[in-house]
Amino acid sequence: MRWQKISLSILTAVMLAWAAFSATAADVDTDKSLIVASAKIEEERELTAAELLARSQELNESYEASVLSGFQPGQAQTPQQALVALYSAFRIGDPEAAALYLDLRYLPEALEDVPPVNIARGLLFVFAQQNVLNLSRISSQPEGSLNDGLPEDLEQFGAVDLSEEVIPIYLQRIEEADGSLIWRVSNATVERIPDMWEELGYSDFNVWLSQVLPEFYILGMGNFQVAILLLTAIGGWFVTGWVSFLIARLGGRFTNPWKHALSRFLRVPLRLILYVLLIRIVVASLGLSVIAKAYLQSSPLEYLVAVILAFGLLNLYRDYKIRQLELQGDIEYVALIKPVAVILRIIIATTAALMWADQAGFNVSTLIAGLGVGSIAVALAAQKTLENVIGAITLYTARPIRPGDWCRFGNIKGSVEEIGLRSVTLRTSDRTLVTVPNSMFSSADIENYSVRDRIRFFKLLELQMPTPDQLRAILGEFRSLFAAHPMVRQDTVSIRLADIEAATAVVRLDAGILTRDHQEYLAVAEDLNLRIIEIVHQNGAIFSGPGQVLQIRDFQQAGDDKLEEVRAKLEVWRQGDGLPFPDLSDEEKQRLKSSLEYPKKT
Repeated sequence: MRWQKISLSILTAVMLAWAAFSATAADVDTDKSLIVASAKIEEERELTAAELLARSQELNESYEASVLSGFQPGQAQTPQQALVALYSAFRIGDPEAAALYLDLRYLPEALEDVPPVNIARGLLFVFAQQNVLNLSRISSQPEGSLNDGLPEDLEQFGAVDLSEEVIPIYLQRIEEADGSLIWRVSNATVERIPDMWEELGYSDFNVWLSQVLPEFYILGMGNFQVAILLLTAIGGWFVTGWVSFLIARLGGRFTNPWKHALSRFLRVPLRLILYVLLIRIVVASLGLSVIAKAYLQSSPLEYLVAVILAFGLLNLYRDYKIRQLELQGDIEYVALIKPVAVILRIIIATTAALMWADQAGFNVSTLIAGLGVGSIAVALAAQKTLENVIGAITLYTARPIRPGDWCRFGNIKGSVEEIGLRSVTLRTSDRTLVTVPNSMFSSADIENYSVRDRIRFFKLLELQMPTPDQLRAILGEFRSLFAAHPMVRQDTVSIRLADIEAATAVVRLDAGILTRDHQEYLAVAEDLNLRIIEIVHQNGAIFSGPGQVLQIRDFQQAGDDKLEEVRAKLEVWRQGDGLPFPDLSDEEKQRLKSSLEYPKKT
């Protein structure tokens, strides 16, 4: 339970930190109070609800056995009989019967006018806050324990720890008028009840409330304690709802990535934290008995709230991280964060359940062993699923693809729609969805077109064999075209007469287009293709193609006038020392750079 208190005190504001400190201090006092100031009685540990039920059953059985054996109220022959009868009287709400086991002789004047019933109530209240009866440590012999270092007529069965001293609680063997010896709570202990009550007792309002309400005990709590706890549980829910609403309004003023995450966190988790802290503060002020505290601590309420708090903090960070990734454009990690958060929630809930089961008295070792065997069986049955999960982790860490990328997997091309824990979803050009398991996708060759820094423009133009002057003119104008085009990266341009095949001249065009968008590339390629066709036709050449061509007319050649234009163009280049062979000069490239009109106006 300490980890819950630490987490609450760290994550709340000043009021919450103070409240958590109060609750923690109350528990520390409970731990200290279990120490019984006696050489015989060993230090008690915190008891689980199951152990308390066992002790209660033992006390009930002992009382029933005493009644069956002819036990008379107020006539306890052994220390054990006295304590069993005292406990049973308070269990059934009969303080008059409990007062029969108090030694009221030789009391100070301040107690002479106090009703024995009130004295018995006071003793029960202060004793129960720090002690639990343990019959195994109380003598069942009429003479009591003779080797405990105490006088023969005294038997210690507890102690009350005050701020300045520890007051032992004794039973004393006294002699009745008829000469019989009986055990009762020592008058030395009874006369110290006012001192104990002054420090550990409840307020005048609680005294009045306990007298107004019917006498009853529930789970070790008196009538006024039950009433105040119920009122706090009901009214506190509305109060904490109002407080969390105000805090949420203040938190809504944030405009950074925390805004949406804080809004979700402040709706429910914060309200539950405030609610439980309020109840703990009230419980710490009620002076509950060790039994009542053990019952409350053994309940799953605090663990449930601790789990909700952990879930809230986890969701707070998850929502913040998702918002941050969305702002950064790394949306592919969003799909991974959500399942990881689910796995962490399962681990937190399982751990809290095991901790509560251990505190409640269950055999946790058996539960853990069962979980281990079950985990192995689940792992074997979910082998393929685990492979896909590991594949997803590989895809998220290596990042070969991201949602929105256009890629090729095998013979499938498509846009990545989602990278899940099980599979990758691709949207093809035909608008169909292809789902590929992560284990296959992460181990195969993936070609990602979206990460290209540019797109290659590559052509092998086949021209029906033109004259050498025609080829020179065409190659020169091609080089000028690509040098002048603003969408062509100049250091990637390569234009060459690559080959001669039969009656065909093969011209190789290779350049990088300054875009990563496929549609934009198609527009640039279209513009280049149209200009290429224009250059070829302007120079009197025609395109060729694979296969055989059956010509019904004469082989087409450029006319004399067209050839004369080509020769004149080359002569101008020669005179100006501007022949583009083997390539354009650096000065010419610089002059032509981005001088072409794109897109071309028709």
